[in-house]
Amino acid sequence: MKTDILLDVAGLGLRAAEAALRRRPVASKAPDTRAERLVRRALPVAEKALERVAPRATSRATPRAAPAKARRRRSRLSFIRTTALGAVFAGAAAYIVIKQQERVRERYRPLRAAFPSELLEVLAAPGGGGRLDFTGASLLDRHSGAVYTLVDGIPDFIAPSASHGDLLAPEDSWLQDLVRPAALLAMGRNYAGDAAVSAAVAGAAGAGWVLSVPSGRGTYEIEMARANPRAHVLCLSNKWDVLLEARRRAVHAGLANIYFVRGIPRLLPLRDDIIGGVWSGAGLHRYPLAERELTQMARVAKPGAPVAGTSLVRGGPPIYDLVLKVAAPYLTGLRSLKAFAALLEAVGLQDVRLFRDGGFVRFTAVLA
Repeated sequence: MKTDILLDVAGLGLRAAEAALRRRPVASKAPDTRAERLVRRALPVAEKALERVAPRATSRATPRAAPAKARRRRSRLSFIRTTALGAVFAGAAAYIVIKQQERVRERYRPLRAAFPSELLEVLAAPGGGGRLDFTGASLLDRHSGAVYTLVDGIPDFIAPSASHGDLLAPEDSWLQDLVRPAALLAMGRNYAGDAAVSAAVAGAAGAGWVLSVPSGRGTYEIEMARANPRAHVLCLSNKWDVLLEARRRAVHAGLANIYFVRGIPRLLPLRDDIIGGVWSGAGLHRYPLAERELTQMARVAKPGAPVAGTSLVRGGPPIYDLVLKVAAPYLTGLRSLKAFAALLEAVGLQDVRLFRDGGFVRFTAVLA
């Protein structure tokens, strides 16, 4: 005889004994016999043992089957919900990654753009100098004989052999492009406030030139071009991916008053006293000797021109200072608030005003 049949028979026997005890009338208050007490005590223990050994044998006839079925149903529903949510999140992540990769591919798509002749009004040899000549395929400095190539209409003032130091910064990956805005926002960056200040700098330039150095990826530069359509917004960076992304956004926005030049901020390829406003939104914390970059900004700006920007600065709320302390090895130009203000005044900026946003400090000033 199979084990399941034996267990069924034992279970039926126990339930029959329990039924007989319950139906027996109580004739007197005499105590139960020893056999009855033994059966009454052993019955629950035996039923539990049978349920553990062969749950199928007892579940068919006991009311415990319904809760077990409900638990199994809830478990299946929970599995289905978890799987569905996982699929939704995986699909959303895949969509974001695919769209970001499409933007990167579109960024590097050649436009076969012509060199804008308006740039000849402000361009010069790196560090300052006279006007450059456009030869049709490059820019020529007749004084030194240096030739600067054009890459899809963008002048390149960095020598191809310069592969070390801060001349050639590494290109950012698509993942860095995706994560960086969220990381800056977590550090307290006020994009709306920065956009308002950069637009005010562009408005003060009138019909002249306004410089964004080091240029961002178009977030503020597009706002500057929209705020003052008469101004010529010049974006300057040493990173191709930054310039090409800003250009992609400008083309998408249909703005024709944004220009792009590849160069290094500590040797600006611009003439003296030619820029009507300077915006530096990428952060001076990137430069260990930021006085070199600020001196160049002051050199190319006209007297009385507004100079503004934003940078990571120590001395903010404790949580931001803790993050900056951890990231200090990668932020070579990180300074305290006092040292940052002294740096701005040392290059000839007046009426310096500082505004704290988390780990960032936004500054506005006027060139003396």
